[in-house]
Amino acid sequence: MTIADTAPAASAAVPRALDGAISRFVDAESRRMRRKRLTNRVLATSFGLFVLLVWHVATEAGFVHKLIIPSPIDTFWATGRVMSAAYFWPNVSVTLQEIFWGFLFGLSSGAILGISVAMFEPVRATIYPYLVALQAPPKIVLAPIFITWFGFDQASKIAIAVVMSFFPMFLNTLTGMTSVDPNAVKLMRSLTAGRWKTFRYLLLPNALPIMMAGVKLCWTLAVLGVIVGEFVGASAGIGYLIYAMNFQLDIAGVFSLIILLSLFTLFVYQFIEWLESRIVFWKQL
Repeated sequence: MTIADTAPAASAAVPRALDGAISRFVDAESRRMRRKRLTNRVLATSFGLFVLLVWHVATEAGFVHKLIIPSPIDTFWATGRVMSAAYFWPNVSVTLQEIFWGFLFGLSSGAILGISVAMFEPVRATIYPYLVALQAPPKIVLAPIFITWFGFDQASKIAIAVVMSFFPMFLNTLTGMTSVDPNAVKLMRSLTAGRWKTFRYLLLPNALPIMMAGVKLCWTLAVLGVIVGEFVGASAGIGYLIYAMNFQLDIAGVFSLIILLSLFTLFVYQFIEWLESRIVFWKQL
C-alpha cells in the first residue's frame, strides 16, 4: 500500500476524531451545567429551610414575641384562613388589575419614549431634559397627589405604578439604543440601510438585553407602586388588607399576605426571565 492510498483514509479520520472530541466536550458541558443547576437549587433550598428553622426557634423559644413576628406555623394557618375568606379573592382581583395595567402602561410608554429619544434628535432636544427633571423626586411622594387627583379607586394606583415603572424602562431602553458602536451605525448607513432597517437589525438587538433588565425592574416597581398606593388610600386591594390587618394586630395575616404577594411577584419575575432566555437567546451563546 502506497502513501497515496493511505492519505484519503487518514484525511477522513481527522473529521471523525474532531466530531468525537466536539461531542464529548458538549456532553461534558451539559453535565456540568446540570450539576451546577442542581447545586444551586440545593443551596437555595437549604438556605430557605435554615431561615425557616431560625424563624421557628426564635418565635417558639420566646426570643421574639409572636405579636411582632408570628411563627411559621401560625403564618401557615393564617394563610389558609386568609385565602379561604370571602374578602380575599375580590381584593386580589383589584390589585392584580392595577398591577397589570400599571406595568403595561409603564413598560410601553417607557420603551416608546426611550426609542424615540434615541432615534430622533428633535424629540431628544424637546423632552429629554424634562424627563430627567421628573426623575429627580422620589416617585412615592406623588402617591398622595395622585390620590387627590384620581380618587381612591383603581385609577390612582395605576397612575402610581406607571410613574414608578416608567423611568427604569425608559432609561434602560435609551441606554441600550445609544450604546451601539458608532462605527456599526456608519457601516449600516454605508450599506444604504435606512432608519427602520438600522433599528431592526442593529439598534434593537443591541438594546434588547438591557431592555429586558428594565422589564424585570419595571415589574417589581409596578407591584411596589400599587401596594404603596393602596397603603396611602384605597378601599380594596392587597395593600388595603395588609393595612387593615395590621391595624387589627392580625400580624400572622399580614405576614401571610406579604408572603403570597412575594411569591406571586417572584413567579412573574421568573416568567420574565424565561421569556428573556427565549427572546435574547444569543446571550447564552
